[in-house]
Order: sequence, then C-alpha cells, then structure tokens
Amino acid sequence: MRRSLATLAVAVTVTGCAAVDDHAPPPGDRSWAAVAAGPLSPRHDALGVWDGRRFVVVGGSAGVPCPPQADCAPTPALTDGAAYDPAAGTWQPIPAAPVPLGPGDQLVAAGGRLYALTRDAAFLGYDGAAWTTLPSPPGAGQLLDAGGTPVLVAGTDEHGATVDAAFDAAKGAWRVLPDDPLGPSFNRMAVWAGDRLLLAAEDLVPDPGATKPSLVRLAALDAALTTWAAPTGTEVLHSSLAVAAGTVVWTGTGHADGGQVGNWGRAYPEGGLLTVATGQWRPLPQPPRPAGSLPIDPALSTGGRVTVGGHLLDPATGDWLRVSDPPGGQRFAATLVAGPDLLFLWGGAVEHDAGRNLGDGHLLRV
Repeated sequence: MRRSLATLAVAVTVTGCAAVDDHAPPPGDRSWAAVAAGPLSPRHDALGVWDGRRFVVVGGSAGVPCPPQADCAPTPALTDGAAYDPAAGTWQPIPAAPVPLGPGDQLVAAGGRLYALTRDAAFLGYDGAAWTTLPSPPGAGQLLDAGGTPVLVAGTDEHGATVDAAFDAAKGAWRVLPDDPLGPSFNRMAVWAGDRLLLAAEDLVPDPGATKPSLVRLAALDAALTTWAAPTGTEVLHSSLAVAAGTVVWTGTGHADGGQVGNWGRAYPEGGLLTVATGQWRPLPQPPRPAGSLPIDPALSTGGRVTVGGHLLDPATGDWLRVSDPPGGQRFAATLVAGPDLLFLWGGAVEHDAGRNLGDGHLLRV
C-alpha cells in the first residue's frame, strides 16, 4: 500500500565559466564568502543541486516573493539555469529546461545525471548537454538518489493505495518497488544510508496522537531495492532527517507529551541519532542559541555534519559549528545546496524587504 505526498522543491543542472572568484573561503574558514557574479537574474525559489563537481541552479521566479507564513498566489516560474564550479570560481549557463521549474518541484543528482520532477508529474533528465522529457512516475512523492538510482517515495496512504518506484535509466522506465512492511502509513520520508534505503513513517490510524504518541517506525530496503528487512520501532516523533557519518539524524529539537487531554505520560522527542551499522540510538544534542540562519526543513548533510536548529551538528562527536547570517542578513525563499564540504546559498529575497529578489551567492566551508 502506498501514499501520496506534497514534496520539497529541489534543484538542477551543470558546468562552469565566467569571472574568477577571488573570495572562495580557504580551508578552515567557517564564514560565508561571496562568489563571483553569475549569469542568472535575481529570483527566489530556484531549484539547486550538487552534481558532483558544480552547484547547479535552475528555474525559480522573478515575481514578488511570498513572505514567510503568508499565503500567496503563485508567480510564473522560469526555465533558465547555470552551474557554479567552486574549484574554479566560475559560472556557466546551461540549456533551459523544457518546462518551468519552481516552488514545489524537485531536483536530484543520481547516476551521473540530473532529474527534475514537477508538481504536475513532468519528469526530466539532464545529461550535461541537453534536457530530455522522461516517463512520469506512477505517483507523487519524494524524489531522492538511492545509490545512483532515482527513487520516488510516496508520502501517505491517507488518500488510498499508492506505490514507490525506481527509475531505470538504461531502460527509460519506472519499476514499482516491493511493498514495504510498515502497512498503511503517513508522513513517509526516506534517506539513502549508504547501503540501504531507510524509510521512516507513522502508522495510519484514526486520530493519531490522540491517546498515545504517533511514533516513527522504520523499514530498510536493500541496496538492490528488492528486499525489505523487518520493521523496527523508535521513540521519536516525526521530523526532517538526513544522514552523516554513518548516522541518521532526526533534526527536530522539540518534545511533545500529548497535552492535558490524552496526555501520553511523558514527553517524547522530535529528534534523535541512529547509528546505521549497529542500530544504536542516542539523544539529539540541543543546538546553540540563538538559532542559526540555516533552514530547519529540509535537513541537509555536508562535511560529516547535519543542519539542526540553524547550525551544523557533527553526529559522531556531538560538536556544533555555529552558522552566522550571510552578508546582508537573513533571506527567505533562497536556494541552499549542500556539497561534500560546502554549503552554497544563492538568490532568494531580503527578509526586511519582501519585494526585492537577490541574484548573488555565498559559500560556507564546513
């Protein structure tokens, strides 16, 4: 049985050539540093991804951005893109996508190609030279890289049975994955944990959380994406998750006890650390205060650290890297992409001037 889910916007495409950037942060420098000006116009909600060598930015909107927590009509999305090479400090335009890409759309890199999935189920591939329109997946959900294979994980069974699927690039077709052992569920999220696809979800029951906590349950699909292991329970509530240093990190920093009516008897955390190899759980360390400038959701992983509470946590040591605001202050609807040991921030809008889009970028070395 499978799900349906609204998913995260993500990123696009590739290569590099423009003015040399003299401001790339040297090793050990943890502050934001400006990158060279690029070919893209100011915009918000662009998609972005690390393609293995470059940060790719594509699409987004040049319209008036919607302020945080506001409900706005969508603005037209764009199709153009460019790629920034942090080693060379250069930009290069990429071919325009065949359809506009913007908020709610997703972009991932898998198996040496980029893949974009729109809210309207258009599925695109980019091989570094051209975009291709590919068969649409058999449902909606989270698009992720599972060891080089694009995988779609549906988000909920609330609206009826759906399926998870993997895209076979050689055949140009989707393959439905075996049904997971969790049963009907919601808040389904998956991460690639190095040698397995780890699925986290909550049981789909009437009034979840009304009399007992709606805790996350886990199931792991093997590297061949053919066989599920037996499910396991947890003591954590739902939150965003990411993998670093062989550890799955649930990044929520709060707790809940059910309230006065239907109290659960104790508080349960939203966050926790799971060592993949051993199955050992540890509590999530509390992040520094005040909160940092990095977004809470989705969680990102870079340099053996995960974004938690706006800062960067090393789950192996429990050490924190504080992250200050980028030059010019906090921005919203920006593109934030994680590379192997870099965070790349581009575009967005000024928090205190919601009508002004930005077209600059910054790097943070982790």
